[in-house]
Amino acid sequence: MFGQRIDEELELRPVDERFADELTALVRRDLAHLRPWMPWATERYSVEDAREFIRRNIRQYAEDQGFATLIFFHGRVAGSIGYNNIDWSNRKTDIGYWLGADSQGRGIMTRSCRALVRHAFRELRLNRVEIYCAVENRRSRHIPERLGFTEEGTHRQAEWVHDHFKDLVSYSMLAAEWDDKVE
Repeated sequence: MFGQRIDEELELRPVDERFADELTALVRRDLAHLRPWMPWATERYSVEDAREFIRRNIRQYAEDQGFATLIFFHGRVAGSIGYNNIDWSNRKTDIGYWLGADSQGRGIMTRSCRALVRHAFRELRLNRVEIYCAVENRRSRHIPERLGFTEEGTHRQAEWVHDHFKDLVSYSMLAAEWDDKVE
């Protein structure tokens, strides 16, 4: 399963049930921060929900359809990032991510996302990486914008979050474009 040390303070590790308690504690602590954007962030989020997330991503990886990693910052779970789905016939994937509130503003997600984009193009030989963000989620949108993704448009009422639909903005990066942006 995919994992990568990005630098001395940041590492992407494969999902593992050993971290279900720590993941649950982070989600529950940051529920007010995550709930507006994440359909799964509810008051009922439990260790069993974290375990099912982990098991689902292990199955997805085994089926070569995508994966999630846990983001570790200074040795502690700080969030998650991964390929929601890999469409091999069209050589594309979309990246999903979230980060705990106290880990924001440190470049963690930009560095993590850069690692997954690089992996998609260099190792998996995909042609296209997509990122979808809620239109109102400026912090999330800054990640693809910082990495030079192209904003493609708005998908109206594309995601149901708790009790209403959210519009999503889509971003993309092509392999040929990324070659010009390597560090």
